[in-house]
Amino acid sequence: MRSTDHIADSRTALHKEAQHWLLRLTSGTATASDARAFEHWCGQSGTHLEAFAETRRLWENLGPAAASLRAREQARAVSGTVTALPRMQPRMSRRAFLGAAIAASAALAVVHPPLQLWPSLSDMVADYRTATGEQREIDLGQGIVIQMNTQTAINLRKSQGRLVGVDLLGGEIQVKATAAASAPITVSAGGGQIEVGVQGKCNIRCYGSDVQVTGLDGATTLQYQGHSAVLTTAQQADYGKGRIGQIVPADIESTMAWRRRVLIFDGQSLSQVVEEINRYRPGKVIIANDSLAARKVQARFSLNQLADVAALIHDAYGAKVTSLPGGIVILS
Repeated sequence: MRSTDHIADSRTALHKEAQHWLLRLTSGTATASDARAFEHWCGQSGTHLEAFAETRRLWENLGPAAASLRAREQARAVSGTVTALPRMQPRMSRRAFLGAAIAASAALAVVHPPLQLWPSLSDMVADYRTATGEQREIDLGQGIVIQMNTQTAINLRKSQGRLVGVDLLGGEIQVKATAAASAPITVSAGGGQIEVGVQGKCNIRCYGSDVQVTGLDGATTLQYQGHSAVLTTAQQADYGKGRIGQIVPADIESTMAWRRRVLIFDGQSLSQVVEEINRYRPGKVIIANDSLAARKVQARFSLNQLADVAALIHDAYGAKVTSLPGGIVILS
């Protein structure tokens, strides 16, 4: 009995460690040192790899179950039997999660899903969203057409049945106000407002609190925390952290490459390249070598090549490639 109890205790401890690693690697603050430590942890035994795989599968199963629960709650709300949940729920802290059973963590799994294995809570209730690797075009009527890139979610703002604005919750869109538009369209993103004039077109990227806007045609006006700027064709500006950055010339070919299902990199570090690639493929590529992460990249990738991107990086830079459960690939 003691031997059986010891084995059970060891498995429980191992699964807690696997939960810790899954949350750490998807926190957005993981470092190269974390990646090296995780690679070492996985290499200790096949049992470690199995524990991580089981944890990942449990997360994956929690996602659809929580989404189904959310759909049932919304249906009851429409019938008047319950009060609808707000669009956003407060995030449970990861420390609290680690101290509790994983079955009690469905709320966190929905609000902040690891590795984008399923849509987040805000994505699930968005008017329109795209999955990893998906792109789509939305004709909103009133002369407004939106192209949505991968992992993007938007809500529509309407007044008396008419579209008055768009909320970009996260991701990347191209907004076009055609000649049929009766008025400019305003996009809210990252705490700012982007106004696209009639017969205007722009590209908007919003990841976290950082927003990048590229003027593609006509005039685009930015309003952010008391600051303003006007972009014309082939001009670009970022905003966030309380300020609007300098207006600079835009590389239209690179900005618009995603519309052709191509990614173009011209002198970016490999860490920046991998960060962008991770938006288009399931799982996550992690660089565990600081010098490798700093290497400058001149490359053009078709989105159809991304399944083989680790092999391409290995061939170009001699990186060691370690493939782990959950679509995680470590480059060192």
